[in-house]
Amino acid sequence: MIQDPKDQHIKAIVTHFELTGKDILEIGCGKGRITRDLAKYARSVVAIDPDMTALAHARATISAENVEFKSAPEGIPKLPEKSFDLVIYTLSLHHVPKKDMSQSLQSAGHLLREGGGILVLEPGDGGSFNVIKQRFGAGSGDEGPEKAAAIRAMQNLEGWSMGETVHFEAEFLFSSEEDFFTSKLPGYQQFSPGKLMEIKDFLKTHTSADGIVLTTERRLNVLTRNRTGTA
Repeated sequence: MIQDPKDQHIKAIVTHFELTGKDILEIGCGKGRITRDLAKYARSVVAIDPDMTALAHARATISAENVEFKSAPEGIPKLPEKSFDLVIYTLSLHHVPKKDMSQSLQSAGHLLREGGGILVLEPGDGGSFNVIKQRFGAGSGDEGPEKAAAIRAMQNLEGWSMGETVHFEAEFLFSSEEDFFTSKLPGYQQFSPGKLMEIKDFLKTHTSADGIVLTTERRLNVLTRNRTGTA
């Protein structure tokens, strides 16, 4: 599986926030797919994730000297205040427990220098990959309530304003049906023959010369601190 073969995530990010020469904290880096692209622009990237296996993969595949990976099993670790220009949640805010989302965002804000921002990249609802998630439980399955809670946390964050929502489309590229099943439906052996056939028929409608291409909608929001006082 190739995630985002056309680099749509970084294209959207750099369009809405200047990364060049910035110090960035990435929350939820996973295997480092977006970390790799952030490092091409930033002065430094501190990339955190609670998943040790994913972090090991990221460390093994990303050798950029301006990237530091940190384990974060309990959320944002202790870091010096005002040490970053940007905190970016890369498809991770909806994974934070609902009761902790606002506190996570506030903690991120304390790490920002003057003029810094919080960029939240979240999954949207559109695209063929989301159809197969909702119908067959592929990947992380239906995350509707979690995604809605993340939006509310951004909208209601005290002292911060949420910018317009930017919608864009990214892709997953699978080399074969087997690649899809092992990557996104590892329990497929338990499915009935009829269900397997239904999934395969769906995949055939999204097969190209390059492989199976499934699209997924993304949402991007930038949060900025409210100005206080008068000019």
